[in-house]
Amino acid sequence: MATEGLSFDELAEATREPVPRIRHWDKLGLLPRDGAAFRSDALGRARLVSFAVRRGITAEAIARACEGDDVIGRFLDLIAGTDPRQTHSVAEAASAAGLDEAVVRRLWVASGLGDQPEAFDEDLENLRVFAFALEAGMPIDALLQLVRVLNDALTRVAEAETRLFHFYVHERLRAEGLTGTELDAATEQVSAPLEGLVEPAVLYFHRKAWQRAMREDMVLHLAEDVAGDDGAIGQMTVAVLFVDLANFTPMTEAMGDTAAAVVIERFSHLVREAASECDGRVLKQIGDEFMLVFPSGTQVVSCGRSIMAKAAVEQQFPDVRLGAHSGVALYREGDYLGTTVNVAARVTSQATRGQFLVTDTVRRELDADEAVDSIGWRALKGVSDEIELFEVGSSRAPRPVDPVCGMVIDPEACLVTLEWRSERVFFCSEACRDRFVADPGRYGQPASS
Repeated sequence: MATEGLSFDELAEATREPVPRIRHWDKLGLLPRDGAAFRSDALGRARLVSFAVRRGITAEAIARACEGDDVIGRFLDLIAGTDPRQTHSVAEAASAAGLDEAVVRRLWVASGLGDQPEAFDEDLENLRVFAFALEAGMPIDALLQLVRVLNDALTRVAEAETRLFHFYVHERLRAEGLTGTELDAATEQVSAPLEGLVEPAVLYFHRKAWQRAMREDMVLHLAEDVAGDDGAIGQMTVAVLFVDLANFTPMTEAMGDTAAAVVIERFSHLVREAASECDGRVLKQIGDEFMLVFPSGTQVVSCGRSIMAKAAVEQQFPDVRLGAHSGVALYREGDYLGTTVNVAARVTSQATRGQFLVTDTVRRELDADEAVDSIGWRALKGVSDEIELFEVGSSRAPRPVDPVCGMVIDPEACLVTLEWRSERVFFCSEACRDRFVADPGRYGQPASS
């Protein structure tokens, strides 16, 4: 489809926008012309304007932003590989790739293309790759799982690339006083040399991850039995560890989101470092909570102990809570599902600050001299029978905790304390001390008489 000579109706159809809105954008100068005809980039620009409008930016604000600085044009140039003039319907793409249209629509959604009404040439080429995989014997369910994992993971990668650059480079330059074309030029000076490094970096990390995955796959091949009793595809025996920060919500409230993010960054480093030392893998992170998987209970306990030890030497750092369980889990879309994972999460919810709890299945994998103590049988939410839980001992000596933010305090190094009702209370900062004095009842203490 050639863009030159497109009518308003054709632009509206291609962008799924009403004709009056297209005319309005044209009056604002957002759809450039060569005389009476639209320029060849009009369709691509219209699609970017449509996207921005859906995100809450008015057409008038877009037009103002483009005065003297072709913002839309710059980003249109950056979005390489999609020629808006060469499009195919999904049905046409399915036919060209030799695939059933219903299969293509499932792959389309799995690929994250649900908001893209038409297929570009590069999409058609990728559908042919999918067709080859299916012809080679890969089941459609497995292919769909792989496509969803690739899309989810690489969407996160691309988002991190662009947003981190925007926040830490572009916004820093803007804070230094640069504006307009001067800001754009300075940003381009930094970004241009980096653009060609992105895809090589992705390939590098994929190659390293592939090597680790292949080592794990070798173990699967060497194992006598990797399926559960019912023979379901994807069942594996794993040990699952959940770990989070105790009192994270009050800490965030007291310290603010930015300071809490710094704590999360420190926590993320020590969790990942401990996992790499114990043949474990961080499967996911949601806020301050991490889910890790290990080949055995021995390794999961070693990692948990390491996390606790590393957290203990951090200055002004909250306590951690950990819980682990081992058993058969179902591998799906790069994740693990099932009772084993659910029980591990529930075990963690039973832990108090500074406590590491495990189930009997984990305990039975440990050496006889491993220090674990039964804390009794507990009813876990969503689990029919009570489960006996065991505490993995910690060598960390008890230390005082800031009653406001939950930070563990080194009493020898603490600079902010308060005598309160014949007891010394330790604080990480004067701000926390002042919060406590203003409302001690909120932190479990009666007001001073």
